[in-house]
Amino acid sequence: MTSNIAESWNAVLREARAYPILPLIEYIRSKIMSWFADRRDVVKHRSCKITPRVIEIVEANFEQSGGFQVNTINTLQFEVKDKNGVSFHVNLSKKCCSCFSFQTLMIPCSHAIAAAIKEKISVESLVSEVYSLDRLTSAYRDAIFPICETGLDREHQDNGGLSGVEIFPPATRRPPGRPRKRRILSAGEIKVRTTLQ
Repeated sequence: MTSNIAESWNAVLREARAYPILPLIEYIRSKIMSWFADRRDVVKHRSCKITPRVIEIVEANFEQSGGFQVNTINTLQFEVKDKNGVSFHVNLSKKCCSCFSFQTLMIPCSHAIAAAIKEKISVESLVSEVYSLDRLTSAYRDAIFPICETGLDREHQDNGGLSGVEIFPPATRRPPGRPRKRRILSAGEIKVRTTLQ
């Protein structure tokens, strides 16, 4: 369990942190609305069955797999030696590798890709269904709509909402030390460019 999602949002909200609560919520809603729309557009223009970010990871792993020595153990099980002579056990039927990257990320590692090439198995078929464009489409299927203010809402806001009640911010203390600007990457996570994922 990591706090990477919270740290990611902190990076997104860097410019909006000083906003009052309602503009901050509106900023978040607007940001999520545009992300959903962008990700729906990515799905429309893709011919491949897996997401663009996973394709990048597979291509990077494919480049690393060059020069690996692959020996067959038995049906769909292989010993893969990297350029340094280190051996890895790859089982394509169980989709696992002794480097643990394959089963952790559910994306074939460089060792599994080398084994798949020797066995003439499609590398794309080794990628988990959770990274399919169908799953991406279902995740971003719903639209996020703007909040339209009615005249009553505006009048309620102008009057301050509750008459005679004064609300103060909670008493908080700033933690010691300098606030961190960058988040810590999880195991297996690759630093991404600030483009669409």
